[in-house]
Parts: sequence; structure tokens; C-alpha cells
Amino acid sequence: MMRYEFEEVKHRSTKFIKKSLSNLTLTVNFLKNGVKKYIFANFDKINSLIVARMGEIW
Repeated sequence: MMRYEFEEVKHRSTKFIKKSLSNLTLTVNFLKNGVKKYIFANFDKINSLIVARMGEIW
């Protein structure tokens, strides 16, 4: 679906999109006051684009 939704990854294979997204990591820190702090890591060009665009859609 990403290939059809986002013009920038239209010509990337599904294999590379999947690999890029699987490398993206999320760490959730639970602070003493009950607040959650989200830390994303291992960004590359493809998953950065997808995460940024998903923020626009939601």
C-alpha cells in the first residue's frame, strides 16, 4: 500500500520498504509522573518519509 500511497517510494520494491520499516525502532520511557516519552531511532530516507506522511494523514 505504501508504494501506491506515497509517490516518492512508488519505484521502490516492497522488499526494501519492508526492510526499512523493520529497522525503525521505538523506545518508550515511562517517567515517574506517568508520562510516556517516545524515542524513535534508526531512521533512513524511506521510513522517515513514511513516518512524516503518516503524521499528516492521522
